[in-house]
Amino acid sequence: MQNANNNLSPEQLELYKSILDEYNRYRGVSEEEKEDVILKISSTTFIDLLCDWAFKHVFGHNKELLMMLLNDFLPEKVIDIEYDPNETDIFRGEDKQVIMDVICHTENRSFIVEMQKSSNSNFRNRMLYYGAATITRQLSSGDDYSKMVPVYVICFMDFRLNHLTDQLVYRYQIREQDSGEPYGNQLSIYFCELPRLASQKKEKLSPIEEWFEILLNMSKFAEKPADVNKRFDPVFDACKQARLQKQELEQYFRAMISEQEKQGIAAFYREEGYQEGVEKGREEGREEGIGEGMKMGKLAVAKALLANGIAREVIVSCTGLTEEQLKAL
Repeated sequence: MQNANNNLSPEQLELYKSILDEYNRYRGVSEEEKEDVILKISSTTFIDLLCDWAFKHVFGHNKELLMMLLNDFLPEKVIDIEYDPNETDIFRGEDKQVIMDVICHTENRSFIVEMQKSSNSNFRNRMLYYGAATITRQLSSGDDYSKMVPVYVICFMDFRLNHLTDQLVYRYQIREQDSGEPYGNQLSIYFCELPRLASQKKEKLSPIEEWFEILLNMSKFAEKPADVNKRFDPVFDACKQARLQKQELEQYFRAMISEQEKQGIAAFYREEGYQEGVEKGREEGREEGIGEGMKMGKLAVAKALLANGIAREVIVSCTGLTEEQLKAL
């Protein structure tokens, strides 16, 4: 799985070591251990599409690849797109800022495409907020509501949520509770839970299953597998680490280390049993107590992470706490 990318210059090696030293968990490790971490990231033939920087790098700059992805998941064909700024305008200074991975539109639809490697307790609310923010910025003062276009939130996730069924893609819209009558197609949210491929995979893969396989394993491939359809050749070409410029290599490395930090926090949550406790509490109907318990649990976790030198922005992202709540600790 290694290639010429592992022939780092002394300057690159020292730069990557200095990046590792920004994180408390790496400051105390040996030079050999640091070099091993660096080698694992820099020596892969292809970049890791589970990393949001890599996902944005590939699909946020190549319209053809993004349309190819969208057309394999959506019910209507996309023939052209225009990229939008991935940061939403805010109505008031205190409104929560929204920064999305990839956002684009056609003449009659808008799309948000996200890659999420780590879960958090407010994930469903976050995706709903992204979609709602995109809807509200469609109209200006005096515009008629007929100008609104449907918004699709398509999220690829390296984790599972709790569902009543086991399937690859979960599609949500607003419907009447008793009859199932659609309210409309104003907002659709797709959860594409990549780990579910193992339970659904067949000998001959569908286009959606092929995407799941590629997104999950891109950085593990030494070369494009012979059994992968030729139409994916441009995707593999765009993911070659050797194509990255010096600044892009640094950005990718920083993003990968940041992802590892988030994964470590997620593992901490799992070990402490917070998520399991929440689900159990919901089953038993103790909703009011759960909310307060989760808040106290998050504060305790955040306090421990701060004490261990974890970056504040990483703690905010993973726990859902605000910067003000961290300052209070």
